[in-house]
Amino acid sequence: MHETLGVQYDLSTLKGQLDREELARRPPGLWRYRELLPVVDPAFRFDLGAGGTQLAALTRIPDAVTGNQLFMKVEGSNPTGSFKDRPIGVAASVALEQGARGLACLTSGNIGSAMAAVAAKAGVSALVLLLGAAGLADQGAAVNVEKYVQISAYGARVVTPTSSLGQLYALADRIEAELSWSFLHNVQAYQTDGDKTTAFEICEQLGWQAPAAVFVPTGTGTNLFGLWQGFVLFKELGFIDTLPRMFAVQPVGADSLVAAWEAHQDIPIVIDHIKPNLAPPISHRVSGYHAYKAMQESGGGAVAVTDEDMLAALKDLATYEGIYTEMASAAALAGIRRALVSGLLEIGDAPQTSIVGILTSHGLKNSLALAQVFPSQTYVEGTWEALGGYLEST
Repeated sequence: MHETLGVQYDLSTLKGQLDREELARRPPGLWRYRELLPVVDPAFRFDLGAGGTQLAALTRIPDAVTGNQLFMKVEGSNPTGSFKDRPIGVAASVALEQGARGLACLTSGNIGSAMAAVAAKAGVSALVLLLGAAGLADQGAAVNVEKYVQISAYGARVVTPTSSLGQLYALADRIEAELSWSFLHNVQAYQTDGDKTTAFEICEQLGWQAPAAVFVPTGTGTNLFGLWQGFVLFKELGFIDTLPRMFAVQPVGADSLVAAWEAHQDIPIVIDHIKPNLAPPISHRVSGYHAYKAMQESGGGAVAVTDEDMLAALKDLATYEGIYTEMASAAALAGIRRALVSGLLEIGDAPQTSIVGILTSHGLKNSLALAQVFPSQTYVEGTWEALGGYLEST
């Protein structure tokens, strides 16, 4: 009853069509892996440049001296600034290939940006039901200003509904029936196919090897599940020999997978109330069983991190490595640190020594919300004496 629907591929045929050399000849990007994606007609493979993101080796950050190779997959460099360009790029393309006349979604931001961009490229209408924070449809939470502006810039119509999630999902069905549009939550099975491409790229970038462990900031869990599917598929195709351990990273107080994993439950736990935190995109009362199952199958686990953990990781990534990421994304590095300190992650004897964190979105997605945790703007007189005094004092 808990199984998640997905797309099945003819592995025997694919093995005859694809090999490492063929993939290496292709340009980077989402559609590099077109045979492993569910869009048949090339005319509907809408390409905004998603995928092909950097796998950045952390060389200056203090964590890099642990002896393990520490990498971050920088998904904030996708066209709309988040990893959602992959799953939404695929799901929206499938929906339009199947005849949808427009696109709609329910989101706290990143899904809406990705969908609106595809709709603009395809020349179809887009409607975004924009929530203040994940799972807070009826609590009056303020929307993210940066994401609202970005979605609006793509030409989508944006409204913030004041109803329960149950009512909104009923509204989604009505949108599809009345307008012949596709509500993207109803084609979620295709979204995980887009997430798989992140795993494909990581393996290629590590020299056709899987990492020892992957840490994923996790809300609903679709990204973690899609990544796991990608690693499994690459192993089935013979492109890699081993599989990584998958770890979910969640904010304290919005950590349903952590609670279930620590209590040895069979399914994720539903949290009564989300504790306010600085990472709304990954703050849900419950995460998906599919992600929980991927954690278990891979021998991974789940880690809870505090606002202080995430903020320290965000600052270190920017200060030492020049990578500016959203707070929810910085949870990846924060989770790695927690796992190493607690002993949850011990890979010294593993054949692979690399650890990968998924930085899911760019820091410009949520800069205003962090203004209060950084020093206020400093003003100095435009003279060398004034500037020199400032530099000496700091």
